[in-house]
Amino acid sequence: MTGNIFTELVKGYQKMRAISEMERISIHRLFSAFYNNDYLLINDILKNETLNNPYSKETLDKINFQHLDVTQKILSRLSGGIYTNEPLRELIIEEGSVDKNLQNVLRQVKYSMKVKDAFRKALYFNIIVAQPVYDYELKQMRIDIFTPDSFKVKTKDDYLVLDEISIEKARPDGSVYEAVWTETEHYLIEGNSTDKISPPNNEQGKNPFKKLPFVVLRIEEGCDFFGEPNWNLLLNQKNLDIRLTDLNESELRNVHGIYHGINTRFPNNTRFTAGNLLQSEEREGERVSLESVNLVVDYEQIRDNIDWKIKTVMNSEGLSAQSGDVNVANESGVKRSMDEIELQEKRDDYKELLYNFEIELLNMIRLVHNTYMNPKLNDKAYFELTFSEEKGTETIQDKIARREMEKTIGYKNDVDFTMEDLEVSEDEAIEILNKVSEQNKLLSELKTDSETEKENSLPEDKLEDETTND
Repeated sequence: MTGNIFTELVKGYQKMRAISEMERISIHRLFSAFYNNDYLLINDILKNETLNNPYSKETLDKINFQHLDVTQKILSRLSGGIYTNEPLRELIIEEGSVDKNLQNVLRQVKYSMKVKDAFRKALYFNIIVAQPVYDYELKQMRIDIFTPDSFKVKTKDDYLVLDEISIEKARPDGSVYEAVWTETEHYLIEGNSTDKISPPNNEQGKNPFKKLPFVVLRIEEGCDFFGEPNWNLLLNQKNLDIRLTDLNESELRNVHGIYHGINTRFPNNTRFTAGNLLQSEEREGERVSLESVNLVVDYEQIRDNIDWKIKTVMNSEGLSAQSGDVNVANESGVKRSMDEIELQEKRDDYKELLYNFEIELLNMIRLVHNTYMNPKLNDKAYFELTFSEEKGTETIQDKIARREMEKTIGYKNDVDFTMEDLEVSEDEAIEILNKVSEQNKLLSELKTDSETEKENSLPEDKLEDETTND
């Protein structure tokens, strides 16, 4: 099919894809602002979204939004436990023999820290790409982690497989460019230009690796390459910031007061400040007064609602609701172990994902390292990754002995043990212990009364016999 109709169809399709890509980048940049805690951008986003819903422009000009980052805490809890102890990473030459140069390479690229960072970002954005890079200036390698707001892709027939990737970067002087990689080429594009520019130290603009030096970590597959980011975390983070701001502004206005003047004739926009004397004259036949308007607001209920919202988010991500406690004292004990069944299943799935990701990333690190650096890593050997095993279940005898030791030393007591066993806060643990103590006291009194009643109900001769026996 040729001609004007075909040309217009192609243009229309390309325009549609361009608009869709712009919307996709806009969404991921929104996610990025909250992930990176970019307060100025967060403030602008929330002001734009709440304009006339519910705040007026005049109100928004006077306030800055409160921002309490709960997203990072949730991500840390979700990703915790897998990398608590360092996995064993080996380059196995043959049985009983490993390449000892691997550990030096991994330390140089800060491998462990980068993998943890990639995992947390993937839990939030759903997908990241990692690139082992050789730095010509520093003469060493590093690993770059890119989130979806900073790159564009073209895929193969399988939309999950990269064919081309374009990464947006900025120089120290502020100029922006794109680094483009295909299986055969590597070139730069400056600004809005379409001209290909060879990168430094690569005048021919060829891909020296003959394959894309990128590794993808994807949490869940979607209907396109990127899938869906964690909307749950983003939407609840925005809602929390708006509600905290609303609570803060309401409290400030109530503390400083709202006044209603009747025939005061004060100038417009009069403000009451310390040491400021304002006078008015009462004319004949009219009343002059100044009244304080007090709003009846149940702040305690509002705060409880906010706490409930945070805990609901925790539950939706498979975490214990106690993970949302704002009191640091409430976060001790078994709550940190995240042993909920749903979360444990997630962790097992994550380990499988991370195993495949790390093996692919280690192979890519070897390829880049051996292209530029010495000593080379053995290119015939294979990588193996072993996650650290969970601690064995503690026996009752061991638990009793450990707690006796902790009580003897003095850094734990019955309150701490109750918090650990029941996954409750400090106040709740004290309340439970007091309740149990009262119940034990009541049971003891009932037992004493029962024994006394029993003795009183015995015949005199039987009572004398029992007394004699005693």
